[in-house]
Amino acid sequence: MEIKEITIDKGQRLSDIMSEIESHTVLHKTVCGIGATTLELNCARNSIIIEPNVPVIKGKEAKHPYLLGVYEGVTVKMIEKYLYDNEDGYKKIMTTPESFGKVKKAIRNTGTDMYKTYFLLYDECERLIKDVDYRRSIALPTTDFFRFERKAMVSATPIMPSDPRFEEQGFVMNRIVPTYDYRQDIEVIQTNNAMTMFRCVLKEMSDEDRVCVFYSSTDGIEGIVESTGIKDETSIFCGTESMEKLKSHGFEKVNDNIPVQNGYARLDRYNFFTSRFYSAVDLELEDKPVVIMLTELHSAPHTMIDPATDTIQIAGRFRNGYKRLVHITNSDKTIEYMSHDELEKYLDSSHEAYTTVNGLYLKAKEKGATDQYRQAYKAMDYSRFILPNGLIDFFMRDNAFQDELIKSYYQRTSAIRQAYEDTKAFNVSYRYQRIALSDKESMKLKQPISREEANRIMFRLIHGTAKSKGSEYNQMLLDELKSGCELMTEAYRVLGAKRIKEIGFSDAALRQAISEKQTSDKERGYGLITAVYNEFSENTWYSNQQINGKLKQIFDTYGIGYDSRGIAKKICNYFDAHKRAKKGVKGYELGSRIYQ
Repeated sequence: MEIKEITIDKGQRLSDIMSEIESHTVLHKTVCGIGATTLELNCARNSIIIEPNVPVIKGKEAKHPYLLGVYEGVTVKMIEKYLYDNEDGYKKIMTTPESFGKVKKAIRNTGTDMYKTYFLLYDECERLIKDVDYRRSIALPTTDFFRFERKAMVSATPIMPSDPRFEEQGFVMNRIVPTYDYRQDIEVIQTNNAMTMFRCVLKEMSDEDRVCVFYSSTDGIEGIVESTGIKDETSIFCGTESMEKLKSHGFEKVNDNIPVQNGYARLDRYNFFTSRFYSAVDLELEDKPVVIMLTELHSAPHTMIDPATDTIQIAGRFRNGYKRLVHITNSDKTIEYMSHDELEKYLDSSHEAYTTVNGLYLKAKEKGATDQYRQAYKAMDYSRFILPNGLIDFFMRDNAFQDELIKSYYQRTSAIRQAYEDTKAFNVSYRYQRIALSDKESMKLKQPISREEANRIMFRLIHGTAKSKGSEYNQMLLDELKSGCELMTEAYRVLGAKRIKEIGFSDAALRQAISEKQTSDKERGYGLITAVYNEFSENTWYSNQQINGKLKQIFDTYGIGYDSRGIAKKICNYFDAHKRAKKGVKGYELGSRIYQ
C-alpha cells in the first residue's frame, strides 16, 4: 500500500489540515485525540462510523446530540425514525460492528442505496485485526465495507492489512507526521513478580493521586483489590458479562461505561479498566492520574500489551494528560512463538492441507466418504482462517501474525524494551527488578501443595529478603504471605540458612531443630556457664550422680528443660571431659574449661 505523509503542527487538529477524510485511505493519525471522528461528524456528508465498543459511542452521543448511536437495545424502527426525522439534514450514525446489520436494514427499508449515499468510516481499525480471533463479529461489516463507493479506515495505531481488496481498490495510507516531538514519557518496569511490583508501585502513590490501572483480567483485578484492601475506593470498568460476575462477588462499583458529570469522567481513587476501554474512549479528567498497565503472563497470558498499539491507545485516552505512565510486566522464557517466515510457511502449508481435504469432500460420491471428509475439514484448526464463502479470512491471518509478534516481546527480558524503543512514540525509562519469588512461585503458595514444598518456597523468599539489594520488594511479598510462613521465619532466625539446608524442610524436622537450638542457646548463657564453673573444677573426676545432681539444680534455676533420667553427658558442653569409671562407678574426668 502506498504511503503518503501529511504534516501537522503542535496544537493543530485534523480539521486544520484537511476538510474531510479522503475516501479509499487508511488514515494513520499517529497521535490520539486530534479529532478524526469529530472531523467526520462535522463533515458535510452522510456518515456511518463503526466503533469497536459501546462506551465510545455513548461518549460521542453525549457530545454530539445530532448523532445516533446504535448498539444493543437500539432497534431497526428507532433507526428508521432517526432517518425520517433527519430527512433534510446529514445523517450521522455511529454503530458497533454487531449492530451494523440493523443500520443496513433500516437504510434499506427507507429505499436508500446505502453504498452510494453514505461514507463508511471504520474507526480504531487495528481492533479488526487484534480482536477478530475471539470476537469474530467485529469483522461482520468488512464485506459491506468494500462495497461502499466512499470509505476509509482510521487509527492512531493502524496495522497494515494484507487483504488484497485494499490493493485492488487502490487504497492509500495517509500518515500524519507531527512536526514537533510528540513522544511521551513511560516507565517500563520488568520483573519476575509483576503482582508484588504492582503493589509496591501502588504504595508509592500519594494520597492525592488518582490511579488508573489497565489490566485485562477480571479475576486478576478481583484478587488485587481484595489483597490490597482498596475495595471501598475502587471502581472497575469492564464488559457486561464480567460486570455481572463481579457484582455477584460483592463488588458494587462496576460499570460497562464511563459515567460523566459536568463534562468530566467520574472516576474513583483507584480505577481498573479491561481491554474494552483500551482504545477510542475519551477520559477527560480534572486532574492528571497515574496510569499503570499490568501484564502478568503466568496467571493471565492474555494480558500482554502491545507497545505499538495498546500502550499508545491507552496513553491517548487521557485528553488532559497524565502524571505518570508505567508498564509493569514479567517475562516467560517458556513462551513459544513463530517468526513471520515460520508462521507464513505454517499457514500456507495448512491451507494446502485444508484445500486437499476439502477437495476430496467435494469429489466424494458415496455418502460415507462425503460425511468423513466433511467432518475432517470442519474439525481442522485451520478452518478458522476460512470464511463461510470458502475464501481466506485475511483479518484472521493478520491476527495470527500480530499475536506471534507480541508473544516474542515477552519471551526475552530485552525484547519488550526494544519494542517500546521501536515505536518512536515514547521516551523510555527502563529497569529490571528481581524479587526473591517469581509470580509462578507466589501462585504456588496459594494452591494445594505439600508443606515441605511450601517451606522450600518460603525459605527462598526469606533468604532472598535477607540477601537481596531489592529487599524492600521482598519484604512486601513476605508481609503479604506472613500468615503462612511463621515456622520458616522462626527457623531462619533461630537456625540460619546453612542449618535449614542440612536438616531439610519438613515441619517436624524444623520444629525439632528449633527446639534443640533454643535449648542449646540457653545452656550456653553467660550466667549458666558461670554457675557451672562455680560448681565444677578443672582436672577433677566426678561421678555421673554428682554431675546429674549439680546440673539439674542449675538447669532448674535457669528454667531449662532436661531428661530427668540423667544429663551427665552435658558436662562435655562446658569442659574437655572424658568418660572414666572409678571402682565401677561411672563418671567423667574433667579437663580444661571450654569457655574462658
